[in-house]
Amino acid sequence: MANEEITPADRIRELNSINEDLTSVLQHAGESIKVLSPAGSEDADSLEARKAQFDGKARDVFVALQSATARLRRQAYALEEAGIIAAQAPTLSSGGPQQPRPQGAAPGGKQAEPERITNGGLGNLDVGWLNSRGNKVGAEKEAELLDEAKDLAQRELDQAT
Repeated sequence: MANEEITPADRIRELNSINEDLTSVLQHAGESIKVLSPAGSEDADSLEARKAQFDGKARDVFVALQSATARLRRQAYALEEAGIIAAQAPTLSSGGPQQPRPQGAAPGGKQAEPERITNGGLGNLDVGWLNSRGNKVGAEKEAELLDEAKDLAQRELDQAT
């Protein structure tokens, strides 16, 4: 089997697919709750039938959720392997009462390098770069500016007449 390299575009497509799967998880959850009510079931008279339908729908929810979780875990492992995020989020403190230590001293008295936390624990993941790829904020601002321009033009027309 050839060892094909997975591109960033492939990873983004996979994340989009997972996003769509999560929508189906919510749909299955809604359907499972709906069958519990007498009006939401095809066999409105039988409580046992509604319970059986609920069990089937709930199973669909858990299967879809488990699949999405596994795929997200694979994506996280890929980010770790690429060195974009740390395997474990570094902690600033271990909890409990804080005793002053000399700089560079580790708990237990051993000398160690101070723990380096970069980008709030996100490692090399540049959230600003990710956010810049979305245009939601730009589109919303453009819509606001167009509304303001229309209002201004309408006021000018009203004053001119």
